[in-house]
Amino acid sequence: MRPGTQGSAVGPPHHAAPATLAGPPGPSAGRAPVWRLDGPRGLLVSTEGVWGAGKTTTAELAGEQLRATGFTVAVLHYGPRPGTIGRLSEVLEAQPLRSRTGAGGYAHAHHATVDVLLRLCREAHQHQTFYEPALAEHDVVIIDHGVYSKIAWALTVLTETQPNPPADETLQRLLDIVAPWFLHPDLAVFLNTPWPLARERAIARGRGGGNPAAIERLLFLPRYSAAYRRVLDAHHPRVLPIRVDLREAPEVAAEMAAAITGRLCAPLPAPRPRDLDEMSALCPS
Repeated sequence: MRPGTQGSAVGPPHHAAPATLAGPPGPSAGRAPVWRLDGPRGLLVSTEGVWGAGKTTTAELAGEQLRATGFTVAVLHYGPRPGTIGRLSEVLEAQPLRSRTGAGGYAHAHHATVDVLLRLCREAHQHQTFYEPALAEHDVVIIDHGVYSKIAWALTVLTETQPNPPADETLQRLLDIVAPWFLHPDLAVFLNTPWPLARERAIARGRGGGNPAAIERLLFLPRYSAAYRRVLDAHHPRVLPIRVDLREAPEVAAEMAAAITGRLCAPLPAPRPRDLDEMSALCPS
């Protein structure tokens, strides 16, 4: 297997030659068999959903299940932000252009465009220096905070301050801007949770980005949820919706891990007879 270190991550969508399994050694007592996926890069999975949907918890649990099966997995949050990117991030968080108190919003409409471009600069750094190297070292890379969420947020604030262009036109402009560096996931797992339920969960957990109980968040979430679905609809071949509602995180994570395993196992050639026992544990029928 690739080394179990977390890497950094741009590259093309996952359309490399089908992966093959190199001859695995026999499993050791009490351990899952160790496999190696002989592909030029791993499978990129993004965990999508509004704040409070359970993205981080689900991603971590799915990663644990995949590791137990024998895959090397990196579950990534945000990587290092050195130099200029680090200072930019500090400014964006400490002095946000968009107010997070009261009804929220921008002091001037053009601030939305500036805000979006600055945040996309930070996101480009993540894709180019954090996600891509991880794909070279792992069978599976799971991003626990989504990548389409950043596009959805940008679409929300732009259509909020510039309502005249149709939303689809604004979305296409955003996609054109990020095209040179954006790393599309091979599988985008959408944790389908109604935003009011997700908000209540975020409040109960005391996290979920900013202040989940704020009035600003209450006003923002319906628009953000609608924009998010528009973005996912534009990339529907990559998206796997998983119903969350009141299901427990381990159950949701098991469904996510099974979907990822299916993607990894689908292109494999017929196993040699001596591999059947190990293969049945990795890719159950």
